[in-house]
Amino acid sequence: MLVLQWRSFATKSMLALRRWFREFTEFFFQKGNALNLAIAVVVGTQFQQIVDALTKDLLMPLLNPLIRNGGWEKWVIPYAGGELLIGQAMNVLLNSLIVGWALFLIVKAINRSQRMASVGLDQVRGRQKAEPEV
Repeated sequence: MLVLQWRSFATKSMLALRRWFREFTEFFFQKGNALNLAIAVVVGTQFQQIVDALTKDLLMPLLNPLIRNGGWEKWVIPYAGGELLIGQAMNVLLNSLIVGWALFLIVKAINRSQRMASVGLDQVRGRQKAEPEV
């Protein structure tokens, strides 16, 4: 009895795995998602380079005079024979906040344009219904 249950479980698992693999191949290869992913990676890399340049070349030189010893990127805390790189962590945090802020603005603009487009379509549809047919 136990052997039959195990075979049934193994058969169901194999069918589920095959279905998952088929769905994955359809998603990745047939629908163009691999190309979209590649484009997103390239754009994301460029966007990160822009944020890094803004942080290192624009924002940090403006903030460094306000900080003792010229900047926080060199801040470390000695710990058990090593160092905790607090300044590097703060730099990553600042970069993340800038990226998050920029993505928020982009998503907000996209949502606004979609709302405006749907309102425009509703107005056009309303006009078409109001006009008498000839």
